[in-house]
Amino acid sequence: MERMSAPARLLALRLQGFKSFAERTIVEFGPGISAVVGPNGSGKSNLADALRWSLGEQGRALRSRKSEDVIFAGSEKRSALGMADVTLVLDNGDGLLPVDFSVLELGRRLYRSGENDYLLNKQRIRLRDLVDLLDGAHLADNAFLFIGQGMVDQALALRPEERRPLFEEVAGVRRHERRRRKAEDQLVESETNLARVEDILAELRPQARRLAAQAEQQATRLTAGEELADALIAVAHVRWHEAATTASAAAARVERERGEADRAMRDLQSAEEAAAAIAAELSARVATERERLAAHEHARGAVTELRLRDARLAGDLEAIARDRTRLQAERETAEASLAVQRRSLSLPIQPRDHELDAAVAEAERLAAEASGELASLRAATRARGEEAAAIRRAEAARQADSETARRRLADAARRLDAEHASATELAGRRADLEARQAAAHEALEAAIAATTEASDQRERTRTAAIEADARRRAAVERSAGAAAALAAQQARLETLDRRLREEAERGIARAAKRRGGRRLDEELVVDAGLRAAVEAALDELGRAYLVDQSVAGELATERGVLVVRERLDGTVPVDAAVRRFAEHLAAAGGSSLADAIRRDPTGAVTKLLARMAVVADLPTALALQPTLPAGWALVVRDGSAVVTGATVRLGHGDAPLERRAEAERLRSDVARLSDEADAAAAAMLAAEGIATETRSAFEIATADEARAVAERRRAEEAERATARELEAVIREAGWHAAQIERLTGDV
Repeated sequence: MERMSAPARLLALRLQGFKSFAERTIVEFGPGISAVVGPNGSGKSNLADALRWSLGEQGRALRSRKSEDVIFAGSEKRSALGMADVTLVLDNGDGLLPVDFSVLELGRRLYRSGENDYLLNKQRIRLRDLVDLLDGAHLADNAFLFIGQGMVDQALALRPEERRPLFEEVAGVRRHERRRRKAEDQLVESETNLARVEDILAELRPQARRLAAQAEQQATRLTAGEELADALIAVAHVRWHEAATTASAAAARVERERGEADRAMRDLQSAEEAAAAIAAELSARVATERERLAAHEHARGAVTELRLRDARLAGDLEAIARDRTRLQAERETAEASLAVQRRSLSLPIQPRDHELDAAVAEAERLAAEASGELASLRAATRARGEEAAAIRRAEAARQADSETARRRLADAARRLDAEHASATELAGRRADLEARQAAAHEALEAAIAATTEASDQRERTRTAAIEADARRRAAVERSAGAAAALAAQQARLETLDRRLREEAERGIARAAKRRGGRRLDEELVVDAGLRAAVEAALDELGRAYLVDQSVAGELATERGVLVVRERLDGTVPVDAAVRRFAEHLAAAGGSSLADAIRRDPTGAVTKLLARMAVVADLPTALALQPTLPAGWALVVRDGSAVVTGATVRLGHGDAPLERRAEAERLRSDVARLSDEADAAAAAMLAAEGIATETRSAFEIATADEARAVAERRRAEEAERATARELEAVIREAGWHAAQIERLTGDV
């Protein structure tokens, strides 16, 4: 007896752009056990990662640091892709997954821009919906869904308490545990909502009692519905008042913020006024410093004059001291002569002898007589001698005074000439120093002006550099954003173009084109608002090829859909059923779907849609279903359902028209973004050039300011040195002028 293998649950795995699978790759799985064999680096582990990734794995076991790492990063011969796409095809014939599809396609797409899409039979769903769907089949967060190398040994080496989660997983307890946790979370959330409702009820109970009292007073003329309406209105009023209170609080907050902003503006204005006042004060201080400098110069001149006067007075004091010394010497000489005379007068007198006294008296008488005569003679002689001595003394004194005067005059003249020469030399040095001081002052003023100008230029260039750098950063951000948006749109456009090329290059497409066939939707233009309805109505016919009847038999070996040109009939017989349906359709606001066609080169689509109508929603379509004539169909405007006489087909099908429209839209977006990226790149280059120029200008201005500051310091030092030297020369010239004045007086 031959043993049959169980049908395969996993039917196929389609990959494109996932890790090492750059090309579109389809791996089909048959009944039994499927094995993937290959050398190291051939991508076996990437297949397992693709399975995990398609089931919602968020990167914990994908051997990647970030989500974008799963997208093909490029190689030496192939550029990087912008999207990773993995689709898992499962057999759901036994209803393992709680959805009404016998074949499930679970897909996941990740764009390099960060967009992440989860697909169920090509319809976008949420990750939470995918997890709930897999959890219904015990496939969500199942530790035994993927068994890697070494997991069996690890399971055998676990301790009993560590094996319990594994047994619970095998027994299906973990699934119920997850549901229990989810139910507990929902219960906690419900309890929170219930507590909030109780709080609201507690707030409304006083109002309800007040309303009940009022209702009792008006019970005779109000019904229960009116009471309920009043209660609802009261609650609405309360909520309106709360909203008004919130709005008032927000308005008050806005007013406060505006007040704070006004205060900040006033503070800023005060700060600016304070800065202006400080600048004015600095200007006043500069003027005061200049006035004080002028006063200092005047005081320095007065001090110089006082020093000259002091020098003249010192010369006069020296002359007086010399005269005093001379007079002191003459006084000492006179005092010595007086002392000699006093000693001569102080000699003792001998004792008196009377005889001798008599003889002496006689002798004195005789002598007196003789003395009288002699005295008369001597008097005459003495008079003549004294006169001659006086003449001699006067002559000697005049000669001594004349000699002294000549010596003093010669010395004074010599010293006066030397002082005149020194004064002349100092006058030249003073004139030279005054010229040098004036030049140094002019150089200092020029250096101060140059420093101020250099500082202003540096500040202007710094501001310009900051603004240019800000514009450069903004341009770089705009360029990066435009480049990123362009890359994302190009990646999506490449994906769409690749799918369109694949559809256009599959077997039946090439074979039909070789035999004169044409794609049914080629150059087809549909009203954008009804594109989804047209796609739902055409379904697989959207990818069909229009061929002649003679060619259709030659394409028997191909797979696909063909439309025979000779079998198309666009005539619609108008009978009572059709007229009745048209009336109901017009009353429901529907219209013929063929009116949505704007351009149909072959006319085939218009003929195919001749017996199809479009309505607003599914309830309208179900209401019109009993009135449908034979062969007619109703399509919901959004393409979510197609209703025929006995069937209702739900769900969106494939969307080739939407893909083509999206591709055209993406091409226009790519062209626009390319222009924007080029403009942003050009603006970025221009901004970088301007920023470089402004930085260079700022560096040059900084260097100029440093040189101007150094030149100002040198000019200040030169002016101070010249001022010190000129002051010393002025003091020395004053001293020499005093000496000249004294010596002139001496002469």
